[in-house]
Amino acid sequence: MGTYRFLLAIAVALSHVEVRFLGGHNPGVVAVISFFLISGFVMTGLMRSYYPEYHKVPMFYLDRLARILPQYLFFSILAAAAYFLFNISSPYLSTISLAGVVANLLVIPLNFFMYSQTIAGCTFIPQAWSLGLELTFYLLFPVILIAGRRNVWLVLSLLMWLFAAFGVVNSDVWGYRLLPGTLFIFLIGSCIFDNQKPSFKHPAVIMSVLMVCCTLPLLYGLDKMTLPYNFEVITGLLLGVAALFFLSGCERNKWDDWLGNLSYGVFLCHFLVIWVIDLLHIPRDAGGIALMLAASILLAQFGYMLIERPVLQWRHEIRQRYPR
Repeated sequence: MGTYRFLLAIAVALSHVEVRFLGGHNPGVVAVISFFLISGFVMTGLMRSYYPEYHKVPMFYLDRLARILPQYLFFSILAAAAYFLFNISSPYLSTISLAGVVANLLVIPLNFFMYSQTIAGCTFIPQAWSLGLELTFYLLFPVILIAGRRNVWLVLSLLMWLFAAFGVVNSDVWGYRLLPGTLFIFLIGSCIFDNQKPSFKHPAVIMSVLMVCCTLPLLYGLDKMTLPYNFEVITGLLLGVAALFFLSGCERNKWDDWLGNLSYGVFLCHFLVIWVIDLLHIPRDAGGIALMLAASILLAQFGYMLIERPVLQWRHEIRQRYPR
C-alpha cells in the first residue's frame, strides 16, 4: 500500500501544476479521496490493535499527533523561511498575520480556510487543509468505533454528501472539504478493514455500488456532474475501494515501505518546491514538472531521515504498551 500512497501524493503534486485528466478533472481530488479511504482503513486497524477502549483513546491521539505534526512543522518552517528570505508571491501567503500563523500551528483551523481570509491568505502548506480534516476525523473516530455506531454515522454522512452532490449545499465545501460530507468515505475504509476479503456482500461495497447506481444517472441527467468535484469524488471513491480490496491482500516489501515513507513528505513539500521553481522562472513544461517531482522526492527523503524516522521509533515504543 506504500507504493499506492506514494502515487497518490504524486497525483496531488501534479494537480498543483495544473495537470488535468479526462477533459479537465483534477487528479489531486481523486487522490485525496483515496487518502481518506486509506485513513479509515488504517485507523481501524490501529484502534482495534492498540487502543480498543476509551481509557486508551488519549494515547491514540498522541500517536496521531506524533504522526502528523513533526514533518508538517518541519516543512512549514521551511516554507515560512523561503517566504521571508525570497519574498515568495502567492495568494496563499498574501496576508501573513499572527492569527494565521497560530492557525497553521493548530492545523485543524486550516480545514475552515473558506470561512476566513486570514487563514486562506496565510497558509504555508496550502494542501494542509486536508490534514485539518484528518485531525477532525481522528478526534471523532474513537467515539464512533468504540460505541459501535459506525453504520449510523456512515449513512448520515452519505446523506450530507448527497445534499452537496445535488447542489442543495455547496458541493466543494460540504461534499469534499468538511467532515459531515466526507466522513462516510473514511468509514467505508474502516468497513473494508473489518472484512478484507473482496466480496460484494461487504457493506462498504454495497454502499458504494448503490450510491453510484442510484445517484450517477441522476447527477448526469440533472447536469449536476458539472458541480465542483462531483466527478472526482465518485471516481476517487470507486478507485480507492477497488485499490483497498486489492492491496490489503498484498505482502509488504522494502521498496513498498520506502515509497510509503516518502509519500507524506512529498505531499507536504511539493508546494514549496513549486514556489521555488516558479521563483527561478523554470517553465512548467514536462521538464519543469519532472524537476519538481524529483526535488520533492529528495526533500521528502531528507525530511523522513531527519524528522520522521526518529519519531517513528518512539511511536512504536508507545504502541508496545498496548499489545495486540
